[in-house]
Amino acid sequence: MIDRIKRLWAHHRLLLLGFCVALAALGFFGVRTLSATLYWMDPAHQDQPIAGWMTPRYVARSYQLPPEVLGDALFLVKGDGPRRVSLDVIAAENNLTLDALQTRIDEAAAAWRAQNQPKNE
Repeated sequence: MIDRIKRLWAHHRLLLLGFCVALAALGFFGVRTLSATLYWMDPAHQDQPIAGWMTPRYVARSYQLPPEVLGDALFLVKGDGPRRVSLDVIAAENNLTLDALQTRIDEAAAAWRAQNQPKNE
C-alpha cells in the first residue's frame, strides 16, 4: 500500500493531491450534512418555543416553514437583503413582545400546514 502511494506521488502528484482534496471535502460536507440531519430530526428541535437569540432561518427550520411564510409573520420585507437579525431585534423594531411574535409564528405555521397537509383519501 505504501509503495503504491509512493509511486502515485512520484508520477501523479497533482492527481493524488486533487484526490486528497476531494476526499477531504467529501468528509467535511458529509459530516456536516449528517450532523444537521440528526439535529433537525430530533423532536426536541421541532416547533421550539422562540427565544430572543433565534434567527428567522432557525425558526423556519424548526417549524419547517418556507421563508416567505415566516417572513410575512415576522414583518420581513422581501428584497431587503440578507440580514442575520435575531428575534429580539425584530420584536423591538415592530414594538412587539416575543410572546406576540410566538403567536404570529404559531398562526402562520397552523395556516400553512392546514393548506399544505396531504389529503387522506
